Amino acid sequence: MSIQSLSLFLVVAIILTIGVGLILRRKTHDNVGGISAMVVIVSIWTFVYLLHGINETFVPLNFLKSINYLCITTAALAQLFFSLSYSHRTRWLTVTTYAIFLIEPILIQILFWTEPSRGGLFGQENGILDQVNLIYVSCVLAVSIFLFMETFLSKPRPHFLGAWTILVGAFFPLLSNILTFVSYSELDVHLFFPVFLHSLAVAGFSYGMFNSNLIEVTPLTRDVVIEGMDDGWMVVDHQDKVIDVNSSAEKIIGMTREKIYGLPVDQILSEWTKVLQSSDGVKEMEMRRTSKSQSERQYLNLRISQLVDKNNLQFGHLIVWRDITGRKIIDAIHQSARDELFVLLNAISSLASRSINLEDFLSESSYQILYSFHSQAIAVFLTEESDSSPQKLSLKSHFGFSPEHINIINSKTIAANIYNWLIKNEENRPLILNAQDDAVIVPFHPTDIGFNYVTLIPLIIYTQHENSIQGTLCLGRNEDTVYSQDEVIRLTTIANQIATLIDSNRRRQFAIALSERQRLLRDLHDSVSQKLYGLVALTEAAQAGIEAGSKIAPVEVLSRIGENARQAVKEMRLFLYEMQPIDLKDGLVSSLQHRLAAVEGRADIKARMISDENIQLEKDDEIALYYIAQEALNNILRHAHARNVSVNLKQTRQNVILEIKDDGQGFDIKKLDDSGLGLRNMKERAAQASGKFKISSKTGVGTQIVVSVGRKVSL
Repeated sequence: MSIQSLSLFLVVAIILTIGVGLILRRKTHDNVGGISAMVVIVSIWTFVYLLHGINETFVPLNFLKSINYLCITTAALAQLFFSLSYSHRTRWLTVTTYAIFLIEPILIQILFWTEPSRGGLFGQENGILDQVNLIYVSCVLAVSIFLFMETFLSKPRPHFLGAWTILVGAFFPLLSNILTFVSYSELDVHLFFPVFLHSLAVAGFSYGMFNSNLIEVTPLTRDVVIEGMDDGWMVVDHQDKVIDVNSSAEKIIGMTREKIYGLPVDQILSEWTKVLQSSDGVKEMEMRRTSKSQSERQYLNLRISQLVDKNNLQFGHLIVWRDITGRKIIDAIHQSARDELFVLLNAISSLASRSINLEDFLSESSYQILYSFHSQAIAVFLTEESDSSPQKLSLKSHFGFSPEHINIINSKTIAANIYNWLIKNEENRPLILNAQDDAVIVPFHPTDIGFNYVTLIPLIIYTQHENSIQGTLCLGRNEDTVYSQDEVIRLTTIANQIATLIDSNRRRQFAIALSERQRLLRDLHDSVSQKLYGLVALTEAAQAGIEAGSKIAPVEVLSRIGENARQAVKEMRLFLYEMQPIDLKDGLVSSLQHRLAAVEGRADIKARMISDENIQLEKDDEIALYYIAQEALNNILRHAHARNVSVNLKQTRQNVILEIKDDGQGFDIKKLDDSGLGLRNMKERAAQASGKFKISSKTGVGTQIVVSVGRKVSL
């Protein structure tokens, strides 16, 4: 083994060790492939050269020459591929590219091992294929050097200076080719320089590539960035002609660069003159247009900037085209969803004001929600208002469940599980249950109630001090699409609205019940209690007179006691009747007849009801007339001391007329203000029904009330 061979081996081994270490240190980078290939090639090259230097029998001379041809060519190709990757031109690295560049080294090997051609075409002094191979390798290396230079010259000066190891390393293999042309005298010299200089190239590439202080790992040139932009990029000169566009602008405009180049910009952008007339500086506008390459509408955002030179003289404009069609479509979808949500909230609020009871409100609201959210079933669970109830949550409304699943959804187990989930769900987050999930802990599996997807939305009242749980909405869906985040957000908004309306209804009902209770207590105290107190006073006075020996007329005393007792019984019957819920589902006539039979008919008052057939009134007008009649009958029972009362309900072509007449003691209208005998309430109810109210009375004659409202005209 010669000293020259040993020295080469040691130097190359050190260089390759450094290169391999750097590659392993940053093995995740995209550009490792080319350097790794060079390391492998130079390692094989060195090993074969070393074996030949130790003993020529290990590696014959022809085999060494063949390896030399192969390694010098493939090492140059590895440098070229590395330069393509480093300059961000990986799109050129295709199977076809590799195949084309490998044709030459394969042909060289075939011709070299063909005996007739080896002697005539290969030789150290005048072999034609030797020169062809060196020229081919030199061209490949020159291309790689050009790519490196183009990449680095476009960078700022500090980065260019920091990349000197890569640039110097790229020149080393070309230098070895030059030395090969010059020196053909000795094979050792012929091989020494290529192996050594390629090793230095590996070291330069590795150091410059993986030292982050020198240069970024993946260099991005200005052309690469512009061509890779999603936004369209267009340059217009001082004559308002297009001189450059990128590929994204071609797609947006629908024309190739060749057709766009040199065109006046107003042929592409008709608003160009208007834009230039605006204030100086950056201009921005939105436009809607139909693309030439597409049939549908496009929404574009254009940002136009002035281009100025170092002397601050304008030489053109830069137009950045941004296709915002997708954003506009998404905004339109969101706006449509917001509009739909607003309409749904208004509809639910309107239902709350029109519904007679909570059950009707929940049923009507459920239909609205099912339609809007493409669901097949809905259930509403509400908390019990009574703290003494052992079941804290119960099913109040449901729709869309099959008969076999209604019992399941209505079971105490499901209600208890949902209630436990509500209590543990401190952040009040909705829950989406998927039939594909194997481990659903709370509160049930969607397949239990026959659906693929189920969402649970808490009904919560958010207050300043403490949130109040009203219940939960449960929606089921059999479609393949799960409830989206947007749907859940809208459902949560609707659930909050429903919870607020339910809470308001409960508070209103409680206030009405409390007010009614206080009214009944007040009326009992002012009427029945007074009559009973009078009975007690009369009885005690009569008893005291008898004990004192006074003369008492028993008939007169008993008559007064009987009169007070009968009046107390009348008013007690009235109170018992008023405590019953009012239901006009059978119509106004039937409800008035029931009232007269239940109260007046049992109070020694002859009551008569006369009515035309097929009375046609709106529901609200029926309620108004009923309450007016009830107020008038209550006054007759309590104050008029009448023996006869008649209620007449008739209709004309345009109106329905209610007349109530009694033969009581009457009163002087002039001495009675509007607040007396509930007169204000009766007038207000008549006004709400857009009707007319009239009352007439004379002392000792009786009272007559006439109310006229417009009838319902059927089409």
